[in-house]
Amino acid sequence: MSGLQLIRDEFINEIIDILEDTKINPSNFGIEITETIFAGNYNVINKKLKKLKKLGIKITIDDFGTGYSSFAYESELQVNCLKIDKYFINKLLYTDNDKSVIGDIISMAHRLGHYVIAEGVEYEEQKKYLIAHNCDMVQGYLFSKPLDEDDVIDLLKQYKCG
Repeated sequence: MSGLQLIRDEFINEIIDILEDTKINPSNFGIEITETIFAGNYNVINKKLKKLKKLGIKITIDDFGTGYSSFAYESELQVNCLKIDKYFINKLLYTDNDKSVIGDIISMAHRLGHYVIAEGVEYEEQKKYLIAHNCDMVQGYLFSKPLDEDDVIDLLKQYKCG
């Protein structure tokens, strides 16, 4: 979601209408935002996110670590999840794992009550590191390339998710 979408007065009602029209359980619905959307309208946007979160909607900070990242700041945001940017995941391929901060990011996010998604996972060694450091979810080409709607439905049926 963009900051422009979030600051519109009718935004929350439009999301509620979408959920009602599609009969999607709010706990199965999520939105992704970047930290930059808070730059100008922090209070307004954070209040709206709080309302969405109370409905059960999952709120994810996308590209975590590349913008205005601060754990002090993150603790005040009405979000459920941090998505670690691919930039950090790529570093796992050429950095000594004992020197990687990703495990620390995951641990600190968990202490703030967030779950963590790692994006851009392309290699088995990245996946193994993330599993060993209790990352909640991973996404990337290791599992699937981006898919269109029909292919997503087929993939979910294959894994008995739909």
